Amino acid sequence: MKHEIEYYKGKLEAEKAKITDELSSMSKKNPKNPDDWEAVYPKEASDVVFREETEDNIEEYENRYSLNDTLEKRLREINDALFAVEKGTYGKCLMGGKPHPIDEGRLEANPAAITCIEHSKA
Repeated sequence: MKHEIEYYKGKLEAEKAKITDELSSMSKKNPKNPDDWEAVYPKEASDVVFREETEDNIEEYENRYSLNDTLEKRLREINDALFAVEKGTYGKCLMGGKPHPIDEGRLEANPAAITCIEHSKA
């Protein structure tokens, strides 16, 4: 089991690095909360900005904002799973009153899963 956990931990860390890189390319960390990322506006407006360029910037910012939220959510899921690795609870669903294993197929599809399929719908 230790080998399997190390395998999934490696997958989680690789995905975390990829997401962090992507967030860094379009967002900045909130100085008041280092776990929070804020999308940044694509370009600073100059004195003379064409309407199309402004509209493109607004659209790009909206896309960044939406993607930022999605990536932040996934990063939190990954961090929760890595915390479970450290606690020794990774691969176990703790819901339902009794710890039970999470199906390996579920972990392979989503290494950040911290609940079994049945409890993920709750």
